[in-house]
Amino acid sequence: MEQQAMKRGGTVTGSFLLPVLKFYYHGLPVVVTSVPGTKYRYAKTETNITLLKPAPGDLKIVTESIGTRLGKAFGTSDVQLNSEEFDREFLIKTQNESFARNVLNFSFQNKLLGLKQEKPRINLEGTWLTVAVPRVIKTEERYDQLFDLTFSVVDRIEALAF
Repeated sequence: MEQQAMKRGGTVTGSFLLPVLKFYYHGLPVVVTSVPGTKYRYAKTETNITLLKPAPGDLKIVTESIGTRLGKAFGTSDVQLNSEEFDREFLIKTQNESFARNVLNFSFQNKLLGLKQEKPRINLEGTWLTVAVPRVIKTEERYDQLFDLTFSVVDRIEALAF
């Protein structure tokens, strides 16, 4: 994380086991945490950004799993984007379907599909955006991929000028 702090003009606080990276992207505060797994909790690396204005809708994007497929079989619905591969790989939950469709344009779908092996989770609630992967990231390349995905979500939301 130290190299990412230098690269992005940020700081690292916390302990060796629970580091916290803080920096700004387009004037928005970014907080990155890595939490090692335990017997009772999965490992994760998470990027949190607080937006200036609430988004017009909450949005949750997760990779498909056996659990989400079972939920669909029992009537849980998600947004379908009419992209066979994307709809098969990701579950999209929102109350505002048009907002989700605008955020998840073709290039953003391709970016997510390129990272599907990382199993990213994106959660947008009001002004709070979280992008997480279920592992502790250890390489600069993986951090760059996580930040690229996170900043793509921010840029898409800003481009919509809600």
